[in-house]
Amino acid sequence: MKMARSGASASLVDDKIYVFGGAWDDGGADSSNWTEVLDIETGTWELLSVSTPKMPLKIQQSVVILEKKVYVVDEDGQHFSFTPSKGMLFLRYGTNKESNPKDLNDWVIFETLFCRGTGGRILWRFPCEPDWKEVKGLGELGCDDIIKLCIYSDESIAVFWKPKARPQELWCAEISMTRQKEAGEAWEVLGYIEWSGAVLSHSDGLNLLHAASIYA
Repeated sequence: MKMARSGASASLVDDKIYVFGGAWDDGGADSSNWTEVLDIETGTWELLSVSTPKMPLKIQQSVVILEKKVYVVDEDGQHFSFTPSKGMLFLRYGTNKESNPKDLNDWVIFETLFCRGTGGRILWRFPCEPDWKEVKGLGELGCDDIIKLCIYSDESIAVFWKPKARPQELWCAEISMTRQKEAGEAWEVLGYIEWSGAVLSHSDGLNLLHAASIYA
């Protein structure tokens, strides 16, 4: 990368990785260095000059939604969108604000938005709606605090945690999601545990920074 970054957010769009924020050089963050893009085919980085409603815009979460649009939430809970094919411009996305953005982590999307909340909960909502709801049916997971969530397949996610009874172990579960709606009722999402178990027997000192599903 052309600049050292800390606490940045990254999103993959059309074989390019866009990195937002995290540039804290002596001159501070400005529109000329706030965004950087990696062209995966050429392996080269390029600084992009972007326009944002405020600078520095400190991104808390980002996720790519429909129409190859990057949907982001800043540390103040405000929503923005960025579409690379339509120019280097961040726009306000709706008028709603997240009340507790620091407690909503690891956002992913397939049909609906999912994230990990506090107390071992998995939350979901539609991108156009303000309120998060808890995924139901996961009482058997027995997890007090999820430390990482990621997409596992087109229809499932994976979560990682350390059981209180065996804190030296790192556990993982694959969870498939089903969305349903009864007549006259609101939508709800049910989770089904496909499998779960220890993936590391000795994880003392492990700080799990990132998780992703790959095909090898």
